Amino acid sequence: MNNQKQHSLRLLICLLVTVTLGIACSTSDMTFEASEQSINEETIPEEKEIPQPTVEEQPTPPTYVAPAPEETESEQKNDGLEPELICSLTEEEISSHWGNDGEDGFENRIYGNYLLKEVRVGSHPDYDRFVMEFREEPDEPDGTPDSYTVDWATEIPRSMGEGSPMFTDQGSAYLEIYALGYAWDREDPSTIGTLPNSVSSSRTSNMKEVVSDGEFEGMLHWVIAAEEQVGFRVLSIPNPPRLVVDICTSANS
Repeated sequence: MNNQKQHSLRLLICLLVTVTLGIACSTSDMTFEASEQSINEETIPEEKEIPQPTVEEQPTPPTYVAPAPEETESEQKNDGLEPELICSLTEEEISSHWGNDGEDGFENRIYGNYLLKEVRVGSHPDYDRFVMEFREEPDEPDGTPDSYTVDWATEIPRSMGEGSPMFTDQGSAYLEIYALGYAWDREDPSTIGTLPNSVSSSRTSNMKEVVSDGEFEGMLHWVIAAEEQVGFRVLSIPNPPRLVVDICTSANS
């Protein structure tokens, strides 16, 4: 009886072994394929565009344009019409057209009767300047003082009316200026006495003082008192009308 049970047990074990080996062999021959759904569901990571480094644009530096200097009477351009200032040469006289056909001496002038508005002096590296500025005439917008005489005096100048000396010891040389014009407005008597009788500046070198004895019958008289008798020049400038007298600071300028 025991032998029969042992025999049955062996058969059972052999059967189990056989079944196990059969299953193993059948499994090794199987092929596994991915389903279409799993393929479609597979996500492929998107390629992200890598931003390229950009070169920062440098701001364009502003361009500085220097403003053109305004031309003034003290910086007139020499266009060939302006007389050269020769300091070593002493002019005997500089004069311009002087109308004298009319009874009052004004009828034959090129331009109108100019009213003197302002006088001033200025200092420059090689010369001192005296300016007589006149009122602009509406009918002559580009007019300039046209009748004048400028000359070194041989003695101390005297006033036109009384004939009294105009200086004592203000200088050793005197440059006299006679110009047709008015010292006050004939239509406005309140302008009488508004002009100074003398002008000067501590910055001038040769020009010590400029003195006037006023107007006499439409004639203006001014005198420059200088330390030294040197070369000079006269400029007649429009807009506004000006009579300009430059004298050298010295004969060696």
